[in-house]
Formats: sequence, structure tokens, C-alpha cells
Amino acid sequence: MFRCGSSYQDRPCDAGQPAKVINSSGVARDQKPTTLPPASPLVATGAAVAPVGAAKVDAECAALGNRAKQVVWAKESGKTAEVQLAAATTEGDRRLIADVFNRRGSSLEVRQAVETDCMAAKAPVGGLANLCQVLKGQMDLEPTEPNNRQRQAAAKAWRDAGC
Repeated sequence: MFRCGSSYQDRPCDAGQPAKVINSSGVARDQKPTTLPPASPLVATGAAVAPVGAAKVDAECAALGNRAKQVVWAKESGKTAEVQLAAATTEGDRRLIADVFNRRGSSLEVRQAVETDCMAAKAPVGGLANLCQVLKGQMDLEPTEPNNRQRQAAAKAWRDAGC
């Protein structure tokens, strides 16, 4: 709930108008006046449109981020960690709930942090990234010869390394 001047509404206040966010417990916290970001070029990324330069997030990490956002919303509405953990059906949900309750910030900030951590966990690190690059180069050497042993060995190493 937002208090915009002397009125209350369920959406953020108009640009430049001072706002207070009212939690379900009735506690108000100051919020900076809402300003619109400068227009940025948009790029179509499959089913969604994202600003140019935005980090790409795969579907699994995006779903995890959306679930984290829902946990924050439940937290803001008064559901404790214990209540949410008791309702969780999988170990992955329990880990996510614990992670969200250990983070600070808005639902958007928490969602972005969870997505970033998810993508970082999936990305090859250090020497593995170099190994993946070398193996990719070896696989691309002779793409016209499907029975090339060097290419087959590089493809097997690629799979084994998790590239």
C-alpha cells in the first residue's frame, strides 16, 4: 500500500510525488519520489523484451527469481520463515526461502540477486572456461568430417567437463 500525499493507493505514486510505503503491519517507511528512468533502447529476447545491456537469464534462473519474489511478498505480508518453510514441499524451496530471508532489499532487488547467483553458479569458472573455449575450437576444426576422432574426443571432453 502506498500513501501519496493525503491519499492511499495500491500502486506507486506518480513521478515526483513524495510517497510512503505502508506495510501490512501499518509501519510506514519513506520512499524516494518515483522518477522515470531515461528511455533505453529495447531488444527483443525471444518471448520478452529487455533493455540493451541487461544480463541474460535462462528460464530456470528466471523462474527461481520469480519464486524468490513471491517469497518476499509473503514475507512482507507477515508470513514468517517458519510458516513458509513448513509449507515448502521440496528441499530446493526450503533453501530458497532461507536464502530470501537472509537477504535485504525490495522484492525486485532480491529477485535480481537470486537470478545473478543462479547464473553465476551455472557459468564455467576460471580454468574451466578456458578449457571449454579450447574444446569448442577443437570441435569446430573439421565440422565437415563427422568421423574425425579428434573432434569426437573433443566433444566427449566437452560433455564430461559440463561445458
